This record gives sequence, C-alpha cells and structure tokens, in this order.
Amino acid sequence: MGSPWSELLANLAVVAMFVSVWIHTHVWLDRRPAAAKAAAFGLLMGAGAIILMLTPMQLQPGVLVDLRATMIAVAGFFGGPVAGIVAGVMAGAYRTFAGGVGAFAGAVGIAATMLVGVAGNLALRGRAPAMSDIMILGAATAAGSLLGLSVLPHSVVEMVLPKVALPSTLLIFVSVALSGLTLHQERRRLEALQSRRIFKAVVETLPDCLNVKDLDGRFIVANPATAELMHAADARALIGKTDFDFYPRDTAQQFREDELAVLKSGAASTIEQRLHHDDGTEGWLATLKAPFRDKAGTVVGLITHNRDITQRKQLETELAESQARLGDALTHMADGLVMFDPLGRLMLCNAQYRALFPKTADIRVPGADYRDILRASAQRGEAITPPEAVDDWIEDIMASQKLVSHRQVRLADGRWLDVRTRPTGDGGSLSVFSDITEAKQVEAELLALNEKLNLLAHRDGLTELLTRRAFDEALAREFSRARRTTTPLSLLIIDVDWFKRFNDHYGHPAGDECLRAVSRAIEATARRPGDAAARYGGEEFALVLPETDARGAFVIAENLRSKVRDLALAHAGSEKGIVTVSIGVGTFDAGAAAMEIAELLRRADEALYGAKAAGRDRVHGWRPHLSDQRSTGTRRKT
Repeated sequence: MGSPWSELLANLAVVAMFVSVWIHTHVWLDRRPAAAKAAAFGLLMGAGAIILMLTPMQLQPGVLVDLRATMIAVAGFFGGPVAGIVAGVMAGAYRTFAGGVGAFAGAVGIAATMLVGVAGNLALRGRAPAMSDIMILGAATAAGSLLGLSVLPHSVVEMVLPKVALPSTLLIFVSVALSGLTLHQERRRLEALQSRRIFKAVVETLPDCLNVKDLDGRFIVANPATAELMHAADARALIGKTDFDFYPRDTAQQFREDELAVLKSGAASTIEQRLHHDDGTEGWLATLKAPFRDKAGTVVGLITHNRDITQRKQLETELAESQARLGDALTHMADGLVMFDPLGRLMLCNAQYRALFPKTADIRVPGADYRDILRASAQRGEAITPPEAVDDWIEDIMASQKLVSHRQVRLADGRWLDVRTRPTGDGGSLSVFSDITEAKQVEAELLALNEKLNLLAHRDGLTELLTRRAFDEALAREFSRARRTTTPLSLLIIDVDWFKRFNDHYGHPAGDECLRAVSRAIEATARRPGDAAARYGGEEFALVLPETDARGAFVIAENLRSKVRDLALAHAGSEKGIVTVSIGVGTFDAGAAAMEIAELLRRADEALYGAKAAGRDRVHGWRPHLSDQRSTGTRRKT
C-alpha cells in the first residue's frame, strides 16, 4: 500500500477529469428537458464514483478509501435530487456488488453524502450557490464520508482511521471545493452567455435604433433598425463607417457636432434631430447620446439610441394647426361657447361668452367654479333670480348641465339669451349661448302684428264690431253651450231706420259716421263677457245675449233703442226727425221644442220685420203669426 496522499491525489485527477467532461459535453443536453439533463449529470457523476472505487486505496481486503463522496455530493448539489439519487444509487449498487468487510460502511458513506448533496440543493431554493455554500458542502461531504468509516468493525476502525482520516477528509473537502467552484464558474459563464444572447436578441429586435461609435464617429456596433433608418443593406454594412457615408453632408455634420458636444461634456444628452436623406425624404429623431467608457472610466466611444418620431411630429403639427383653427373659430364665433368639467369647473370659453356677461366677465375664466359664477351673477344684478331662492336657482342650473337642454334666459338688462347644453362624454358639459334679444323684439312685434291682424280679420273696419263670419262663429259657440247647459240664449237683430234715405240726403261719409255712432251704442249695451255684437250687413247689426231669456232680451233691446234716440242724430228722411233703430228679438229656450241656429236667426229676422211693419223705432219679439205674414208679404228695403 502506498502513501494515502499519493493514492488519493490520483483520485483527485479522476474527479477533475469527470467534471471537465461534463463542462465540455453538457451543452449537447441544453435543449433536453431539465429532468433528462439532471439524470445525465447523475449518470456521469455515478460513473465517476465507480471509476474511483475501481482505483481505490485499499487499506485491507474489503476496506476501500477513495473520493467517491465528491462525485455523489456534487451530483446532488448541482444537479438536484434526480442527479443525486442516480449517482448515489449507481455508486451504492457497485459498492454492494464489490462486497467485503467495508461494504456496509461504504453504503452508509454513499447514502450520507447523497443526502448532503440533495439537502444542500434544496436549501438553495433555486438560487445560485455562493462561495460559502460550496465550502459548507465540502465540509459536510467530508463529515459524511467519516460517518461511513465510523461504522466499520471496531478493530478495523482502530487500525484504519488514524491513517486515512486526515488525508481523506482534507482531500474530499478540497475536491468538492474545486469541483464546486469549477461548476459554479461554468454556470456563471453560461448565465453570462445566455444574458449576452438575450441582450443581442433584444437589441436586434428593438424597433428603435441602437448603436455604438468610436471617438471618430465610426460605427462599432449597430442593430438592424439603425441600418433600416440609414437605408443601409444590413447592420454589418455600417461597421467602420460614419454618418457622412449615408446622409447629406449638412445632416451628417450636424449629427457630428452633437456627438462632439456630448463627448466634451461627458454627460448623456437627449435631443431632437431633423433628418434628411439623399433621396429627399425627411424625418425627425428623438436621440439619446451617452459616453461609452472602458473599465477605467475613460470615454472610448458614444452610445446612441434613436427613436423615429416623424409621425409624432406630424401629429403635433396637425394638432397645432387644428388648435389654431379651433382658436380662430372660437374667436370669430358669433355665439358664446363654454365647457365645464364634471365638477363644474370652467375649462374653456371664448371671448364672445364673456362679452355676453359684462358684469361677471372677470370671473368667467378657466378654473372658476360655475356655482361661484352664478352666485356672483345674482349678487351683481346680472341675472334675474328669485331673491329668496338663489341657491335653488343655482342647483337647478347645475342639474340642467347633466342633461340635453334648450332654454331661453332673460337678463336683468332686458337682453335674451338662447342656451343649448349638451353633456360631454367625460361627465362635463358644453353650452352655446346666443344673443336673441333682437329676435325676441321681432317676435314681440310679430305677435302684436298678428294680434292686430287677427283683430282686423274678425272686426269690421268701419264699426270695429265683429264681422259676419266672426259673429257666426260666436253664435254657434254660444248656441252649443246654451244647449249643453240648458240655459236660454237671445239674439237681437238691429236695423237703422230709413238709412238709405239718410245716405242719399247727407252723403256716405255722414252715413259712415252714423253707423259708427250706432255701433258705439251697441257696444255700450253689450257689456257682459259673453255678449257678442257684430255688423250683420250694411246698416244691420246683431247682438248675441247668452243666458238671457225673452224678457231680459226685451229690456236690453229697449235700453239700446233709447240709447240710439238719445244720440239725437238729425235724420231729415225719417218721420221721427232723428236716427232710430228697429230691433227684432229671437230667443232659444232650452225647455221648449228643439230648435236649430237657423230657426233662431229666422225668428229674430221675422221679429225685426214685425217691428218695421209696425212703424219702426220699436222692439218686437217673435210671434207665430209673423211667420205667416212674412211668407205672404215682401220685406221692404230701407
């Protein structure tokens, strides 16, 4: 048996070889599932443990000392439970197969180191191991291997332990530490490589331009987006060249001056650059330029990140033009426009809006609360508000802002405003105010004119009494009401006696004045709201007397006849010497036999015939015998 140190150092070479094999071959398994890769790692480490047991330091028959614990612990720690179990089972199976006095002790040592490796892996909870973790693993593995030696027969322990305890534990610790550090560095290398791959993929797929230049402005690194921006074939076509090779000289010179300014200041800078291509196309770039430094902090180049903002610039230009047009439109609008936000704060208004409210124009500005504006309008005497209910008036207006509304408002100075309000999508409101004072004045004038026209249409131009058509409507209305309410209705038909003689003797102007005088007497008689007096035709007049029976109608008729006589209008063509009237009275009695309007008119007309036949200047009511006389005689014209 040689020196324990030399024989175990040979084992250390085997450990290094198997770790090296894994480092150089594991890349073939990168695309395999994680479990398959862990199993392969366990198989390799298990095979290494078996090789170590094939070339052990044999203290006596059946008692083997080697560095198998390193392979098993490393498999479990770096490969996880699957790798640790695979390596441990392989090593344990072989040690059992080899047999001998130390077979059980060897199996115990293998199991202990397998548990150490797996437990260490689980304790990491997915994080990368640190140097301290690897040192702890080495110490724990060395202790686990001693546990295997401690279960040998007592006599063997006394002979073996003093010889191999120190060399084996120390070399196991060293081999675990070296293997662990090697695998740790490989993992870090792979992670760095993966990071570089990810970074490269990100840079190449980045829609923005990213590149690095040296101090002379030559491209060192560039992504495809940079090549596309510069109209180059690909990113490789940029390497070693400058902006002067791709842009017009003026554009390239401006870019270079910007770069030199950043290199001189040593600080990153963000600028907007106007871009011109040789083919005549233009654009805009938002550019970040930052110094590129080496490990010593010396500036060795320039990192540039470009973002194409041509479309944004176009939108900004279009927006500015739209805002200018909107401003012009608002300024030149004939109407006032105002917009409030959901809280009732004024957001936007034009000059016309403020001009409509001169007493509160100073507070009708963006940011003002509409409630404060309305309260000031009431206090300054601008708006017409109920003195005791200003708050209710304000809340009513605020509530109307949430609804589609159209209202007309009269101000204290007599002006009228038309207000159209529409809610906006965000909960605010937009209102348009129009000064309709002139329109209101025209409307009032038209109403007055219409009333006058209506009066002219229903009034006789000479006497201002109702026309025949208006009289027919009034008679039909009152007749229908009398029938519905079973109340009496009387009708007077009045004729100016010998009026044709009056006209012939005094002339038509005097005749017109005579008719006007008679009509005034009739108006003075028809004083109740329901009474309706009309010029029935020529020198004939009619008077409707609602709720008046025959007796009452006679009284009214006699009163009218007396009023006309009292006028004492000279009439040389009449035997009376003055103007007089004859009156016929017809009455509808709801309690009598059924009667129509035509019958009522006929009776009044026949009564008038009787009054004139009896000598004129008198009142006659309808009697049946008058109807017989009227049918056999002819009514004389006056």
